[in-house]
Amino acid sequence: MAATVAMPVAVAAVALTAGLAVATFVKAFGVGFLAKPRSEAAMAAHESPSTMLAGMGVAGLACVVLALWPAGILPAVRAAVGEAAVSGEVTLRLTHVTGALSPLLLTLGLVVALVVVAGVVRLAATRRARREARLWDCGGGPMSARMEYTATSFAEPLQRVFDDVVQPELDVDVSHHEESRYLVRAVAYRRKVPDRIERRLYGPVLDMIAAWGRAGRGLAPGSVHRYLGYGFYAVCGLLILLTVTR
Repeated sequence: MAATVAMPVAVAAVALTAGLAVATFVKAFGVGFLAKPRSEAAMAAHESPSTMLAGMGVAGLACVVLALWPAGILPAVRAAVGEAAVSGEVTLRLTHVTGALSPLLLTLGLVVALVVVAGVVRLAATRRARREARLWDCGGGPMSARMEYTATSFAEPLQRVFDDVVQPELDVDVSHHEESRYLVRAVAYRRKVPDRIERRLYGPVLDMIAAWGRAGRGLAPGSVHRYLGYGFYAVCGLLILLTVTR
């Protein structure tokens, strides 16, 4: 009964996580590679050195190998935990659940399907005359960097869906001209998504440590007489403790 209830919840959680991960990577790729530079530094950006690319390439290749052939690490998993939840070389079979999965065959099937679809689209496109035209820009002329989507605007729909979870802080400051309150001079819009873990978990702990520090500064005002008194009281308390415990 528990497995029957937990399985749909787990599938929904995995689907939600996968969807958010795809949206995150699409945002990162679009902002990093499909946008116009907004500053001189971004316009002068260049590729990283070959040593950094080699390190990232090795890490990426390891991810691809583990994704396509996870059975390669099963012996190490068995040696570490004693029993693995899956078995098999190309087709993975779950130990206590009826089911099988082959990441390599699924990837090959996906690649073949993409090649077939791309070939069909290319054949259909070659039958028509190719024309080049400028994209419709709503009559506003060529688009500038100020008109493009930013990371904040891209993530705005997801933030609205999860407003109760992320609890963003919104601040709109409108300044008017002195001659008339109906004439707006400037609008300042600020939106911040605070870290709830940092604010609710680490914040109180840091405040408590800071309070202890302030109390400690009060105990050490620089008076030699007070320091001698601390030592005297500590020795007296230790003698009393030894007398009572013996």
